[in-house]
Amino acid sequence: MIQSILSNLAVILISHLAVTTLINYRERFSKLLLQISIVLLMSITIISMFYLPIVFDDYRFDLRLIPLMMLAIFCGWRTTLSTLLIACLWRLSMGGDGAIPGVVYGMLLPTVFALLYAKIIGRKGRFWDRFVIVSVCWTLSDIPLMFILNDGFEILKQIGLWRYSSFLLATLIYYTVIQIENNRLVMKERLVFLATHDQLTGLLNRQECIRLTEVKAKSNSKNVKHFIAMFDIDNFKSLNDRYGHVVGDEALIQMAQIFKSFETDQVNIARYGGEEFMMHICAPEREVAITLLENIQERIRNTAFRVTQNHTVPVTVSIGLADWVENTTVHDAIKEADRKLYLAKDRGGDHLVV
Repeated sequence: MIQSILSNLAVILISHLAVTTLINYRERFSKLLLQISIVLLMSITIISMFYLPIVFDDYRFDLRLIPLMMLAIFCGWRTTLSTLLIACLWRLSMGGDGAIPGVVYGMLLPTVFALLYAKIIGRKGRFWDRFVIVSVCWTLSDIPLMFILNDGFEILKQIGLWRYSSFLLATLIYYTVIQIENNRLVMKERLVFLATHDQLTGLLNRQECIRLTEVKAKSNSKNVKHFIAMFDIDNFKSLNDRYGHVVGDEALIQMAQIFKSFETDQVNIARYGGEEFMMHICAPEREVAITLLENIQERIRNTAFRVTQNHTVPVTVSIGLADWVENTTVHDAIKEADRKLYLAKDRGGDHLVV
């Protein structure tokens, strides 16, 4: 029996490894294809357990409910119900006296309960909440045996402890593995964010913006033109000297929030360094890019930047815009936009030089 339990657990863990691999390479798949692949993998996992029963005297059971519970907790309704449907249809096709009870009590009712309870507690539920789900699902799965099988109460007394212990232990192992992997993914995403974004403003950093700009330039249609704009906050040193660097940082954060409100698939914005910002614009004509920059400039003019609780100051920006023409690098376009930026600064600031 121990060997059968370990076989069920091995199937679950191998399935988890396969799903984790898919998720790690999710950028190579469409969202729909990824979901279909996960449903098929989990369905195969559950179906394979039908053929790896845990035998105790004359009674057979398996751990098919564990993957369904974990799907309900971590993946939501669509993936869980799709997997449940495939597994139920397969079990019914196998036939036998235990087919209908196995589907209704062994999968359907416990999984629906797990979905409902997971919906109530959310993904941040405590470990106690997970324990409740596991215990109630086991109860829904096994207690009806008392009323369905001949001598059901005696059978449950004989195997109940083994059944619940193996069920709880396997679930704990599987849940722990999933949590470790989830924590790893969260940490990985955090590290990627820190490597590609400016920590103060949350905007892209210079290197990542340049990389995305080059990628978009290669993938976009030839009918789309590319422009580089460089921004500089006027008189930023005076703002720092007068009110302090904390106020200067707050001004940068507020400026970044304005930029983010204009960010789209066709507009990338980064903090280039200090009080300078870089923007890559994909547009059919230069006039579209100019209109966008004028709107940003006007929004900044009309924004009151807070320096104390009861005091605000006006802030303006100077902008230089350059076409990124063929047979040049993005660095050439940045250099040209930067040159025009300083022309705007020489004109007293709050100018756009094209």
